[in-house]
Amino acid sequence: MSDPATTPPQRSRWPLILGGLVGGFLLVGAGLGLGWYLFYRPIVNVAVQLPAPPAPPAPAGPDAAAVKALEDQIDKQKVANKQIEDQIAALKDRLRADVCTAKDPGGKGGIPQQSPMPPGEGRKI
Repeated sequence: MSDPATTPPQRSRWPLILGGLVGGFLLVGAGLGLGWYLFYRPIVNVAVQLPAPPAPPAPAGPDAAAVKALEDQIDKQKVANKQIEDQIAALKDRLRADVCTAKDPGGKGGIPQQSPMPPGEGRKI
């Protein structure tokens, strides 16, 4: 056996094990608490809605120059519309006057067209 005077006394390992376990639990608890605080805590937002700003004051009346410009623009648009309506009417008249039909392939008043196939060259069955 060994001599107790020559061997150093052995220290118990239980305080180190217990300290490591307690420290580990404290670190895990701190991590869980921080995670809850950052991600799962109820977020309370108290927002106070400010009243709407007052409306700007209404202008005293319409601007005479703006009214004149709008009236000129309306007159120009009426003239353009009249020109387009006249063009549509002229095209409708031309369409009614020169219509080709099966009886009159050249159209009204036109020269009758020649038959595209010579006689006797009709469709053969």
